[in-house]
Amino acid sequence: METSENLNRKKDLILGFERIFASQIGGAALERPVVSFWMVLIPILFLYFIYRMQKYKRGRVKFNEDFMITRNRAMDLSVEAIQNGLKPDINHVVGKSNLPDELAKPYGLWVRALVEYYTDLLAANGDRFETLVRAAYRNRTNFLLVLNRLSGAEKEFYSALKPQLAETEGAAAIIATIEEKARQLRRELAERIFP
Repeated sequence: METSENLNRKKDLILGFERIFASQIGGAALERPVVSFWMVLIPILFLYFIYRMQKYKRGRVKFNEDFMITRNRAMDLSVEAIQNGLKPDINHVVGKSNLPDELAKPYGLWVRALVEYYTDLLAANGDRFETLVRAAYRNRTNFLLVLNRLSGAEKEFYSALKPQLAETEGAAAIIATIEEKARQLRRELAERIFP
């Protein structure tokens, strides 16, 4: 039986990795302001740059927090299921999301993929995220299959979400960037963990 302390330690390792992942995705999805030559010549432009940089930093923090909501819920569900020896109640998490009906099913599939991924990692032995992955999946092929399933579930949810955001300027481009960056980072992760 898994001790609560050991389970929480692994939970922290996994969520720590997910926060780094969120930050990398946010860095790709949100446009960082750049200093221009004109700011040196016209100081008022530099003040505008400072304002935009502060807005960007707040946006990154908010993006990271929002990006982690579903992941935190899925992790809590995984931990609870392991501790109580029960099947994860995906519908409970879907219900907490207050999403429109047309998004509930793809969201539930995404949550299920996350819960399965987290449960595999929580059941593995290791003292770092990478060792948990190695213990859970044994080789790059197995890990890539799981990452592809996770990416597919996210893509299905984002596809269902796009019509809801049709009126939001730039939403489709941001979603495309998130999907592409996530795919790239996951492939790099698999190559790094299983060289």
